[in-house]
Amino acid sequence: MKTFIIFLTAVLFLAGCKQQDQSQRTFLIPEGYTGWVTVHNDPSAEENVREYKVNKEGHASVNEKNIHDGWAATNYFYLDKDGDRKELSPGKMIHGASSGDETGKEGEAYFFVGDKKKFETTEYIPEDR
Repeated sequence: MKTFIIFLTAVLFLAGCKQQDQSQRTFLIPEGYTGWVTVHNDPSAEENVREYKVNKEGHASVNEKNIHDGWAATNYFYLDKDGDRKELSPGKMIHGASSGDETGKEGEAYFFVGDKKKFETTEYIPEDR
């Protein structure tokens, strides 16, 4: 009976954690960019896209009200002018990935691009858009 209760609890927990969108996302960041990237919900942006281009000001628009990583990994790349990609590693060049829950703004997420020392000395300040 104890095993059954543990199993049932685990199943219910996992079912409760299931998120609608668990597909992998990729952020394409202009080569050499460092600083905070803010991802905004924009209903006019293309739907069902999994590659998001970050502009030179550090903004990306997505058509997702509930921006979150889900269980799938997020990939980050520098994108050069020729379209070549260089992977950026979380923990080395990507830091502080969070969602609107932390800022109080639904439909917003953010992360930092740069080395750890710069991340630790650069505060994220939410913008009014």
